[in-house]
Amino acid sequence: MTIYMGTTKIPPEKTAAEIQSLLASKGAHNVLTEYDKGEVVAISFAINIRNKEVAFCLPVRWENYFKALQNEYQRKWDRRRASPKEDQAKRTAWRVVLRWVQAQFALIETDMASLDEVMLPYALVENETFYERLLKDNFKLLEAPK
Repeated sequence: MTIYMGTTKIPPEKTAAEIQSLLASKGAHNVLTEYDKGEVVAISFAINIRNKEVAFCLPVRWENYFKALQNEYQRKWDRRRASPKEDQAKRTAWRVVLRWVQAQFALIETDMASLDEVMLPYALVENETFYERLLKDNFKLLEAPK
């Protein structure tokens, strides 16, 4: 497996700004960049969906990307090259989120999906994403009726 965008040099802050701009151009408001210890970690925003304001959060879980980069390095990279760094994982993870957002808007613009359909996992429910809530509740909401 080759890590998608694994060699990007674009800083997370620049990519976060691109995501913010894209979201704002598609109707998002209250677009916020979230930071932890001085580093950008997520983008939060609100969009009016069916006459209701819905808040969303797009976290960037760069740590998982770092593990993937390390696994890729262990598996096939030239051992003379430097091992992957956390900074590279952060840059790569942010670029992948940008590409994901762009792909979702391509689906929306061609009526292949609706905004609420593609963003639902990231809708905020009491300070956690809908997906995180489902995970915490062991996906009980999705159980088939008995």
